[in-house]
Amino acid sequence: FPMPKSWARYPSHWQLHEYLQAFVRHFDLARLYRMRTEVTACSFDESSESWTLRYRGEGDQEEQILQVDAVAMCVGQACAPYSPTYPGQETFRGRVMHTVGYRGQAEFQGKRVMVV
Repeated sequence: FPMPKSWARYPSHWQLHEYLQAFVRHFDLARLYRMRTEVTACSFDESSESWTLRYRGEGDQEEQILQVDAVAMCVGQACAPYSPTYPGQETFRGRVMHTVGYRGQAEFQGKRVMVV
């Protein structure tokens, strides 16, 4: 399910969102979502090459068990960016920016940029 050829190599977050929505529709994945669910355990079994999940949905009295081929961890760790400190940081006069703040290349036109 390729991304549109007209898109840049690194799509914007809006394009990525659009792509993921189209992907979900194309493969009818929404029916597999489990919202408002707490995963209580997740383990990988090397012999079967599968994951076993133990979970409890909202209102469930008992824990459920599900065996799957793949697990996607979508816990929102990117919503609060981590910006480490480093020696000499207070003397740097340039702009320091986390990728979460990137909105496009226009603001960097004609500038020297270092990406770490």
